[in-house]
Amino acid sequence: MKVFPGCIKIVLLPIYYLFHKNIFFGLIQKYIIKKFYYKNLKLEIPIKLLPTSNYSSFFFKTYEYNDRKLIERNVSKINKCIIIGAGIGFIPCLAYSKSKNKILVFEIDKRIKKDLLRNLRENKCIFDFYDKNLVLEKNKKNDFFYFDNNFLNNSKYRITDKKIKISNIFSKKIKEFQDYNTIIIDAEGIEEYFIKNIKYLKKIKYLFFELHYDLFNRKKITNLKKILEKNKFKLLDQCFNSFYYKKII
Repeated sequence: MKVFPGCIKIVLLPIYYLFHKNIFFGLIQKYIIKKFYYKNLKLEIPIKLLPTSNYSSFFFKTYEYNDRKLIERNVSKINKCIIIGAGIGFIPCLAYSKSKNKILVFEIDKRIKKDLLRNLRENKCIFDFYDKNLVLEKNKKNDFFYFDNNFLNNSKYRITDKKIKISNIFSKKIKEFQDYNTIIIDAEGIEEYFIKNIKYLKKIKYLFFELHYDLFNRKKITNLKKILEKNKFKLLDQCFNSFYYKKII
């Protein structure tokens, strides 16, 4: 009997969310365990900016599962990483622990800045941090993003009643930017901008991103993949909706 991907998704999603967003285990994580422990990493979690059910993802270690698996499998000492959408710092800390190279970290939500910086420092990362929106073209001083009470849902695409003006920073204004060869993107749709402007990232050889299917239709997703192929990026690894591309010269 042939099993279609849609059928697999229907079966797996309820099981996944039973663990990933379970309010009972979320309460245990939030009020008893409190911190997030993963291998040699230890992270603070911003209590006021996550629904209790989301804490279950820290309990079962399904938080950032897709990106985590790709980084663990593919990041090494050859990678110098730029992280777009740092969140509380788990992915930046993991990328640094795998590469041991200085990282560039971008996160526009100032509400989680304190926890993010604490987590980077306590996990002994060497980094430069920017609380601005990275742009590859010098065209606008600011952009608008929509913020949510759950910081994981902040996006330029998901409309909320909190429309926030964010300062842009032009990549050429960043010291040593051209020394980095890897970009890791998890910013709720902003992957579209970086893929469409991949020609400006001349030094980038390794690209990790989470593709948000709820924000883009099939045609747009196909076009984004064609842009990567046209610019000689080849898909080498995938975990659910997260992808790892390498530039083949």
